[in-house]
Amino acid sequence: MLVKKMDEADCLSAFIQYVVATFIIFNTTLPQLNVSYVFVGPIVSFLMALPIVIIVGKKEKKAVPIILANAIVLGFAISVIKHLSAPLFM
Repeated sequence: MLVKKMDEADCLSAFIQYVVATFIIFNTTLPQLNVSYVFVGPIVSFLMALPIVIIVGKKEKKAVPIILANAIVLGFAISVIKHLSAPLFM
């Protein structure tokens, strides 16, 4: 986003989105869905990205798959970091 010289508010919004997603993923388990810890991050991050996708999708349809792919990849990375850092908090 910074490389494309996008508005500072857009960049700040995306940054805050994933900072908040990190807090939510670190404090969430999904026993109802019976999913592994690895899939919690992508699921939560994907669901958090849906409102943004709806807003952005009206103007830029090409951005929708990129936003969703980024949400899944970053959610997965956050889940792995959560799993690897868990022993540090015990």
